[in-house]
Amino acid sequence: MNLEIQLLLKQGQVEVDPGVFSTKFENALLIHRSVIEDLNSQIVTLGEAKVAAMVDCKDYYKNIHLLEWEHEKMMMEGEDLNTKTRDIQTLRVTKELQVFLFAENNQQRMQKEIQTLEKTIKLNENMHKRKVSDKKRILDRLNGLIRDKEYECTVLDSELKELAVSLVERQQIQEACVADMTPAATQRMKDIVARRKLVDLAKSQSQEVAVLRAEVERLRMKTFPALVQNN
Repeated sequence: MNLEIQLLLKQGQVEVDPGVFSTKFENALLIHRSVIEDLNSQIVTLGEAKVAAMVDCKDYYKNIHLLEWEHEKMMMEGEDLNTKTRDIQTLRVTKELQVFLFAENNQQRMQKEIQTLEKTIKLNENMHKRKVSDKKRILDRLNGLIRDKEYECTVLDSELKELAVSLVERQQIQEACVADMTPAATQRMKDIVARRKLVDLAKSQSQEVAVLRAEVERLRMKTFPALVQNN
């Protein structure tokens, strides 16, 4: 006899797909809770076993990658050792290298070399400072000479101007005297004046040459200072 029975179930215990309007339970089965729990426990067990298998697989592949990395590392180290071996075989053994390899007290020898180099460096520094001081002293003396020459040139310029003014005055006086003389005396005076002019011109030109020489010397020393050695 097929009877309908009304059961009160909690939400989540009914696993029948709901219809559009109402749920149909004609093909539904009523299963005991213990069966579902056993099935769930089996699913959990199988899931844990699968996770454990996946972890083992992951560790296995991890070990494979680690071995590959170590193998590649060893290959590279081998290549490096071969390169070093070739470098050692082709190394040229010099006397200094032989002394370094066969000497018993390399540390003491190196310490002595370092001390010698430090003394050499200190000596070079002192020599450099002394040379710089000498060059500065020479430069100061040259600057003093240049100032003296400039002063001398200034004095010569002032004297040259005074001589030019004196020459003009003499020419004016001589011209006034010539106007009052006889023709013979005038000719003689002209000759004397001409000779005097030539003498004055020669003196003036010699002074100008001296001034120009001093100026050239000053410019030469200013452009290319001569370094005088101290005895």
